[in-house]
Amino acid sequence: MIPGKLDSEDIQMNSHLLPSPYNQSQPPTWLECVVQTLCYALLGAPKHSAPEKPSTTPLVLQNDGDDLPPLRIICVSDTHNATPALPPGDILIHAGDLTAHGTFDEVQAQLYWLSSQPHTHKIVIAGNHDILLDEASDMKFVTRTGDSVTERKKLDWRGLQYLQDEDITLELPVPDSEGQQVRRVKIYGSPQTPEFGLWAFQYPPIRDVWTGRVPDDTDILVVHGPPALYGDWDGDRRTTEKIKVKGDGYLLHEIRRVQPRMVVCGHIHGAFGLAIIKHDGIQESINDIQMRWGGYGLLKALRQTLWSKITTKSNADCAKETLVINAAIAPSASRSEYEDAIAIDFR
Repeated sequence: MIPGKLDSEDIQMNSHLLPSPYNQSQPPTWLECVVQTLCYALLGAPKHSAPEKPSTTPLVLQNDGDDLPPLRIICVSDTHNATPALPPGDILIHAGDLTAHGTFDEVQAQLYWLSSQPHTHKIVIAGNHDILLDEASDMKFVTRTGDSVTERKKLDWRGLQYLQDEDITLELPVPDSEGQQVRRVKIYGSPQTPEFGLWAFQYPPIRDVWTGRVPDDTDILVVHGPPALYGDWDGDRRTTEKIKVKGDGYLLHEIRRVQPRMVVCGHIHGAFGLAIIKHDGIQESINDIQMRWGGYGLLKALRQTLWSKITTKSNADCAKETLVINAAIAPSASRSEYEDAIAIDFR
């Protein structure tokens, strides 16, 4: 890539995260209006996936053909030094931003709190506030006191399973009528978020850090930043009244490729709640149109739309879905109180 020049594919995918004039915030052309009108007539107008508030009882995530008792997964993110009461479960997942400023004392206090929880497995990733955990950012934060390398080595993880761009396969015994089986759940975790301010684990918004990163057989993806359109809407709108998309487009494409059963994220506090990615041609077409991604020409857009409409009913993949859980419990611009952790019964 030539320095100072944006790659055309990058502009297509994450232009919504770039400053003007690269964010494509200008009004659509007459041809784009025609494409949108025709496609919306066939598919229905695309809507941003507003977060659905979780119920007070655990949400059951079914798995066809599996009659084993469910695993209870407790999801939380963006505690920012808070230590809320957490419901019991088999797996506890913290999706980053344990701290407010990323100091040793803050990180260690959160590790002590999480390790004291009764869950059999406790999965933790970092977030952009957890500065101490990001080795690559040591030189960025030159005003920090203390030796980051030494402090990281002194952290007491107490059995927590910390994932930083890596995966783990958990083995959990599940009793059944014939005795006991072992259920395996593969989890991939990453703290990466698009750059915004001076924080940890960040990358330039135009960079694709996601394509091919997540293992194909991942059951649960744990990321700090959400994908575009799902788990990223906090009600913020541009001056044009267009809903502002804050998630990563490359990450959404990677989720569509892998099709994990769950994505646990945070980062955007006001987007706390649940959203569902449907892995069918129609929903993908809607997302492409809404994000103005590649192949936005009239003929290609209409062909994709018509073909999706015709084949959806007979497509075996149309039933596949990914549940996106934004578990950021910290207050936001729209609420002053902390939310509760989200419980999922995973079958």
